[in-house]
Amino acid sequence: MATIGIKPNSTTSQTGWSADPITNATDDDTTTYVTQSSTTCNWTAALSDLPSSSPDLSSATINSFAISMNGKAGRAGASTCALSLVHSSDGEFAAENESFTGTQSVETTSARTTQQDGSSALTFAYINNCSVKLVPNNQGVTLYELFVTIDYTLGYSNTVNGVASANISKVNGVATANISKVNGV
Repeated sequence: MATIGIKPNSTTSQTGWSADPITNATDDDTTTYVTQSSTTCNWTAALSDLPSSSPDLSSATINSFAISMNGKAGRAGASTCALSLVHSSDGEFAAENESFTGTQSVETTSARTTQQDGSSALTFAYINNCSVKLVPNNQGVTLYELFVTIDYTLGYSNTVNGVASANISKVNGVATANISKVNGV
């Protein structure tokens, strides 16, 4: 299994911040930040798509996702933030509260392995139709970075006749993600 991080790429809605969070929360700089400026505060942002080249995840098995926030509590010295995914047609799901203190830290939700319905497997297309949502409580929070980690397994993982698995997308018309053995090996 391997992982890849994806970040928000555009703000869908936001309220109660000192500035639009997209700039600071996605700049790969843990010294820049945006602060909560109102007791009513939230941010929803579309996620970047999973790559379809290098690595090509379009036929990968998506095992799980987890949402991470680099932040710290505001004026109260302790706060919580609800982090969730929002699917374009299924709505908000996988909401989990993460706690922050006055010291900057990265807090991560539990890994989720299914779609909003709780039983369907995650897919490339499903993840590509999700946004991320952050709702801090009224005690204040400082946001440094926000990202989603996707755990995935590429298709067939063995060399066949000297050809590396990364260069094999299908064997006899069957997608490599659906092959566990070739000739009993």
